[in-house]
Amino acid sequence: MPASEFIENDPFAPIKYTYSIDDTLYTLETDYGTIKVLSSPYFGKILVLNDIVQLTEQDEYFYHEMIAHVPLHAHNSPNEVLIIGGGDGGTLREVLKHKNVKKVTLVEIDQSVIDVSRSFFPTLSTGFSDKRVQLVINDGAKFLSETTDKFDVIIVDSTDPIGTAESLFTDQFFTSAFSALKTDGIFVAQTESLHFHRQFIHDIQHKLAQMFSIVTLYTVPVSTYAGNWWTFSIASKKYDPKKLVKKCEIATKYYAEDVHHHSFLPESLYIKLVNY
Repeated sequence: MPASEFIENDPFAPIKYTYSIDDTLYTLETDYGTIKVLSSPYFGKILVLNDIVQLTEQDEYFYHEMIAHVPLHAHNSPNEVLIIGGGDGGTLREVLKHKNVKKVTLVEIDQSVIDVSRSFFPTLSTGFSDKRVQLVINDGAKFLSETTDKFDVIIVDSTDPIGTAESLFTDQFFTSAFSALKTDGIFVAQTESLHFHRQFIHDIQHKLAQMFSIVTLYTVPVSTYAGNWWTFSIASKKYDPKKLVKKCEIATKYYAEDVHHHSFLPESLYIKLVNY
């Protein structure tokens, strides 16, 4: 029998999830809050930041594959990629599967998240030692407002839009992202649950549509995120994100060409749910 239970305390969700826990493997207080690693009989190791589950070994690939491979298969030649957040390394791992990616800059505000992932989540953190990777410990919004580099794809793999992550969903941040993209660049961000956060998604879609010529939404089922029907807001200067410009020739567990196509909401449903 499990030794205890962990009750998630997510202030951005109207429900609470309870996990059966065998053990608390690690706890650390940092300048940005509390990091925990829990052990679950079903989900394996669980990464928790400020009492909110960020990932589990059991289902992390759904999220990480979809946030990375949809934009990278929609872009003709994604050589330079920027990841804001993503200190666990899962998104980085997926991005590095693309051979045409020459450089990945990962900007994480808390070095401790990277260190914990390297210690407890070796299947996620493999990419940190890749020579194509540049790690930057900085606030993502600050970095993007100051950088002179240009990127083919920008991926915002953030926590919920509260606290330090709140600055990653502002008009100023999206303006900085647009400026940091090349003329055919693609931007994508995780934008919460279509069940619980429809107004938030509506607002993000509207903000992006003020700048980008193509803006849409795609989804993925994630069992351990509140609301489960998780969304990614994607914006492009040139390419239609719904269309693959190259075949999927990498190893994945969930992402595939048909998954790519079907992850986007039908136009009629998109209009009803996210109408802006």
